[in-house]
Amino acid sequence: MKIVFFGDSITESGRNLLDPADLGAGYVKIAAGKLRLLYPDAELEILNRGVGGERTQDLLARVERDVVAEKPDIVFLQVGVNDVWCRFSSGEEVSPERFRQNYGELVSAILGCGAKLILVQPYALKMGDKQRFRPYLAQFNAAIGDIAEANALPLIPLDEVFTGVTQDIDPAQFTTDGVHPTHRGCRYIADLVIKELKQYLS
Repeated sequence: MKIVFFGDSITESGRNLLDPADLGAGYVKIAAGKLRLLYPDAELEILNRGVGGERTQDLLARVERDVVAEKPDIVFLQVGVNDVWCRFSSGEEVSPERFRQNYGELVSAILGCGAKLILVQPYALKMGDKQRFRPYLAQFNAAIGDIAEANALPLIPLDEVFTGVTQDIDPAQFTTDGVHPTHRGCRYIADLVIKELKQYLS
């Protein structure tokens, strides 16, 4: 079984972009290690295709090469926070309509190669300047929810989960800056990923 993790820096997590087999140091690597322990007889090929700083339009530009051409069995898609961030970093605004179109095209491209697709919400916790992300991220996550429902796709509600657990726990336990996960945050994401994969591996 070939599993591709497709996304931005949350997925990339420091992987060597010149080494296609490198899983980085984040949730993809943690999930891969746990899966091999839980399912020692499963033939798993796990690929990390996250690239830091990328938006939906960037993933669209490489979805054929990095996902479709790999002929994966399962794909995890986690993107969206940089579509918010560019508004503040470069003044380039991604409208909710543009985001919905880009994300929908990504979903269509991945489903078109016959893969099972699992969507993962982008998230931003209330740390530092990330509070200003919330209204825009809420619109984008609403679009992702609509697309998931329309295509009957599983959705890991990461923004909702992290927002919930950080009501009583310091967000710094899970993220360094409101967006990039700590080791504990990566373990949390990895466990949610494995929960979604169990139906395909048991």
